[in-house]
Amino acid sequence: MARVASKPDGRPSREGIRSAGLLLAIPTLLIVAPLVGFWIGDWLDRRFRTGPWLGLAGLVVGFAAAGRETYQIYRRYLADEEEQKKRR
Repeated sequence: MARVASKPDGRPSREGIRSAGLLLAIPTLLIVAPLVGFWIGDWLDRRFRTGPWLGLAGLVVGFAAAGRETYQIYRRYLADEEEQKKRR
């Protein structure tokens, strides 16, 4: 059976849930950001008749944004873990 960390007053700690939420956001982000970038670029391609170029540029920008945000989430996760170690 899994142990649930608890606070001194006996209530369960929410730190594990917060960490899981942060880390579970990453796969969603890596899927959604490039798709949104492509859809916006594709819409601009149809509007300005520029062929696949803006769609591809949007895809690249989406991947770059997803990578940057993934890095930020990971840094936040590491900072939370470090803060939890200090509390123990």
